[in-house]
Amino acid sequence: MSIAFQYQEKKSFMHDIDPITKIVWMMCISVLVFIYETAIPQLGLFFITLFTAFIFARLSPKFVLGGIWIMLLFSIGFFILQVLFVPGHTLLYTFGPLRIYMESLDFATAITFRILTIFTSSLVFVATSDPRDIVISLTKQLKIPYRYAYSIFVALRFVPTLESEARIIEAAQTIRGVGKQKGLKSKAENLKRFSLPLLMGALRRVRVTANTMEAKGYGAYADRTYIRTVKISKKGIGFVMLWIAATVLIVAMKLR
Repeated sequence: MSIAFQYQEKKSFMHDIDPITKIVWMMCISVLVFIYETAIPQLGLFFITLFTAFIFARLSPKFVLGGIWIMLLFSIGFFILQVLFVPGHTLLYTFGPLRIYMESLDFATAITFRILTIFTSSLVFVATSDPRDIVISLTKQLKIPYRYAYSIFVALRFVPTLESEARIIEAAQTIRGVGKQKGLKSKAENLKRFSLPLLMGALRRVRVTANTMEAKGYGAYADRTYIRTVKISKKGIGFVMLWIAATVLIVAMKLR
């Protein structure tokens, strides 16, 4: 089973372009989703992002769904609350004391797909960008101090590792006959059994990483060298220029 928000090594258009280009692409997506407040444009942007994930990044629907399912559940709950409690003028449906208006339905749909679009674009970025290339791009192209860039590398490396360790702990507890009991008290005990080993493993990993960095003299110098090189490709430039042009044109039309 694929682990969500982890780099997927494969050949695709999005894998071949550099991280900075994809960061600019995400910024364009973010600008576009926030200038529209109606459902139809938000739906269009969401499906464009999905198209990018499936075709340009060659990510499977199973992987994408596995990466956004938690946010999808949150968005469904948020959608229901917005539909029920946001006021409107055009009445669509009445169920007892509850009234659903066209304006509230349109607003709830727009906000829900805005969240999903941003989250999906972030998933595409993480899944198609090697963490090492992200650090090199941030330090060499954006001139960000490598101490700060490395924190992003650690996050992208540790989150999938913690998720993998969580699954191992869950499987081990299931084999031993714990972790599936019913009842609120049992679930609280299960959470304690599950979280403590995961926390101890995370602290152990942090300590080992800190000792390794200290032994290698990390941070002792203002700059460092890299074996890998990351270049901005021509197709990456063309891709991001199309998105920048479309974003500027749409923003200009909205401001008229």
